[in-house]
Amino acid sequence: MEKRVVLVLGGLVLGAACALATGRVRAQGVAPSAPAPRWEQDCEQAHGVEEARAVAKARGESGWELVALDAGVMCFKRPAPAPPKPADPWPGY
Repeated sequence: MEKRVVLVLGGLVLGAACALATGRVRAQGVAPSAPAPRWEQDCEQAHGVEEARAVAKARGESGWELVALDAGVMCFKRPAPAPPKPADPWPGY
């Protein structure tokens, strides 16, 4: 019984000594990042393998990516186009 107590206390002392020796660790701040990308989504029903193959090929050529397939419904996504920049305001002269 005493051996267990000595081992536990020794582990606690050793852990405390290691913690004091290493010092404090601080979390790094998170740098502001670019805004999250916006996505377009679309789903389409396919009635068979040949139709699904044709739909996937046509959508892939247009930049769409297949992200889900369930019961013949194929869902695609692609990056949304950037919103148009606002026109410069009229200077007023």
